[in-house]
Amino acid sequence: MTRPLHSSARLVALVLAALVCAVGCERAARTKTITGETMGTVYTVRAVVPGHATISEADLRAAVEEAFERINGLMSTYREDSELSRFNASRSTEPFSVSADTAAVFALAQRVSERTGGAFDVTVGPLVNAWGFGPNGRDTTPPDEARLTELRRHVGHGLLEVDEAASTVCKRDPELYCDLSAVAKGYAVDKAAEALEAIGIENYMVELGGEVRTRGRTAADRPWRIAVERPDEHVRAIETVVPLSGLSIATSGGYRNFREVDGRKFSHTIDPRTGEPVMTRLASVSVIHPSCAAADAYATALMVMGVDEGFEFAEDEGLAVVFLVHADAASGPDVDLVRLTTRRFGEMILDQTR
Repeated sequence: MTRPLHSSARLVALVLAALVCAVGCERAARTKTITGETMGTVYTVRAVVPGHATISEADLRAAVEEAFERINGLMSTYREDSELSRFNASRSTEPFSVSADTAAVFALAQRVSERTGGAFDVTVGPLVNAWGFGPNGRDTTPPDEARLTELRRHVGHGLLEVDEAASTVCKRDPELYCDLSAVAKGYAVDKAAEALEAIGIENYMVELGGEVRTRGRTAADRPWRIAVERPDEHVRAIETVVPLSGLSIATSGGYRNFREVDGRKFSHTIDPRTGEPVMTRLASVSVIHPSCAAADAYATALMVMGVDEGFEFAEDEGLAVVFLVHADAASGPDVDLVRLTTRRFGEMILDQTR
């Protein structure tokens, strides 16, 4: 039998309960969101800050923007003083010293180039520029066949040597010009994520121009829910939502960044093997991978490959991929997009929702 508390005892109990509640509330995790612009696009970071931590929004912003600025300063083709621009401007075929970050990105790019048979190739820069998608802008007449033939002589990942251990890159062709835009943005996301972890953030979502990396869970103890955009140049809408924790997702598509010349649309994704913009029913590709840089590179490669070659490659490599494909006439008048997913994509999503 429980005896009733005296008034003084009840008061002590109430005070203790209030203190416990106050401590619990004080220690409740808080989600802080910061946004900004960098690398020619916008970023959003959501960080779950432990209640006992004194990490401010200014601390979060400083951490991620320092990471973004460092990678942009190293790998931008729009900055004449970047490591990449200085390497491109050099006509030497001797080893060129670069930072560990730049060497790591070049090494990853070469690995993806080799695995994809050249569908991904950072030496595609001269072709990107010729089609009007480089730092010189879009006031460029599309190249004719003779010009493409000449440019393609200086394109090919076999013309580039990378020594990651020595932090050097080397041209086998003095005219070699590299463009890291299809991997550097994902790498910047990885570095920003590492910067958050360095200041004590264990649960976060970092997004930069559609490339995303996550760790842990939301303040509500759920996986992060990442929207995959519907590939429509006229409206912004969500095609599907992917639950992610401890993984990255990157999307490639030609529905936002394209040129129109004399009524013809040219995608910004250039096939290094042909020298021309990709022409495919494939509207967009989203790749899930532990590394955002790798997801970024593979998404571009699969976009270049197209539906059939890309899907077969992704299945063979065990990649988690969702393909959004423009429907053909046989799909029916009410169907405009068909979704194809690899086996690994289904397995990974099932793992995330358990």
